[in-house]
Amino acid sequence: MKNIKKLLVIAIVLSMAMVATCAFTACQDSTKGTIGIIQFGTHESLNDCYNGIILGLKEELGDDFNNYKIELQNSNFDPSTSGAQANEFVGKNVSLIGAIATPSAMAAASAAQDSQIPVVYCAVSDPKSAGLTTMENVTGTSDLLDYASQLELIKAFIPTVDKIGVLYTTTEANSAAQLAELKRHASELGIEIVSKSITNANEIPSATDVLLTEEGLDCITNLTDNTVVGALDVILEKTNALNIPVFGSEIDQVKAGCLASASLDYVALGKTTGIMVAKILKGEITATNDEAKQIEESFNCYNSSVASTLGFTVPSIAGRDIAE
Repeated sequence: MKNIKKLLVIAIVLSMAMVATCAFTACQDSTKGTIGIIQFGTHESLNDCYNGIILGLKEELGDDFNNYKIELQNSNFDPSTSGAQANEFVGKNVSLIGAIATPSAMAAASAAQDSQIPVVYCAVSDPKSAGLTTMENVTGTSDLLDYASQLELIKAFIPTVDKIGVLYTTTEANSAAQLAELKRHASELGIEIVSKSITNANEIPSATDVLLTEEGLDCITNLTDNTVVGALDVILEKTNALNIPVFGSEIDQVKAGCLASASLDYVALGKTTGIMVAKILKGEITATNDEAKQIEESFNCYNSSVASTLGFTVPSIAGRDIAE
């Protein structure tokens, strides 16, 4: 009798184990893969890109969204970290790598070249200068700042402007290209661009100090340079002390204390990217340069609280007040 009871207990345990195994297997079978996302660092525009990507994925995939695992890695503005994260994703053989910002995109594209893993970048201002347009199985979205509108907005706030300062990172491939484009537009208006380069975030305080000693400097304007934008609070502390305005490259910088911006919608940019990712996963499109999209539409916004503090009259073209 004891043996029969033991056999029954063993049978029940085995049965439960089989049920658990089947449930686990079914769960595993329903998982279609992992989407690895590398975000170069943490600031609001890059966060908006990520949030937009998730919105786009959910919209395009529908219920199938839950069958993918999303793995986000943050590089903390370190290109070498982006490289390690990209190699890790390739080693895991993820279904697709999403890369937010130029250094992450370059790292992901390089790491995935000998694999079959598609790479979709987001918020890369100049994919061509970053070498992404000639790489296999790579596509994405780019954010090109409307320099003409930005300079028009600056002139509306400062009609006599003739010298604008810019900080840029030499290790971000898109920044040098942006600076050249800004200088081209500024020269047409007779405005001098004074630039100061950095290689990493630790150099920003001293570089800002040097830039602010430039005689006759009217203001600073930001590029979509992630390292610089990631240290915006440091820059604003120094510029506010001297009553020198900073013009942002997107709306969240204006919310954070910049005076104004001809801004892009980074949630919308991310959403466009997310839809692209979903269509690649569904096999509707392939990751080719022909599928890449450039977002240029901008809108003006300003911070009335900053304008009041710095003593600026808000011009009619300033657009939307986002002071909170």
